[in-house]
Amino acid sequence: MVMFFFFHLQGVKELQPLGNIRLKRMGELDTSPFLEAMKKRYNEEDAEERASELCSLWEEYLKDPDWHPLKVIMVDGREKEIIRDDDEKLNGLKNDLGEGAYKAVVEALLEINEHNPSGRYLTSVLWNYKQGRRATLKEGVQFLLNYWKKRKRGTT
Repeated sequence: MVMFFFFHLQGVKELQPLGNIRLKRMGELDTSPFLEAMKKRYNEEDAEERASELCSLWEEYLKDPDWHPLKVIMVDGREKEIIRDDDEKLNGLKNDLGEGAYKAVVEALLEINEHNPSGRYLTSVLWNYKQGRRATLKEGVQFLLNYWKKRKRGTT
């Protein structure tokens, strides 16, 4: 059953966003804070172009295995990775574009590091958007069964 489920995850990508269980690309950069920052400086068309350029730049930074903005600290006897306060790129981003763009990059970086630290590339996971967490196998199977039932009835 588990193999069957994971084999069909590829098909979930093609589904429209239905319900609370969907695929989430872990480490994907939220572009909206970049666009909002650029709208404060440029007209709509220029803002979109500049935001797109900046997002592409930051997506490349996120993939760069030579960039190390995280440090390991001990919390309650366990190692925990946090963002370094002295990272020049992130501090420059915060100063130039504000807290929103900074938080978007940090969130993407932490997701990448949690789900694929060695490769630093995006991975897709089944996500429970209602509860803001990775979906369980049971939730994923239930989602697919409901989808197939609706499709069989012709209501999708």
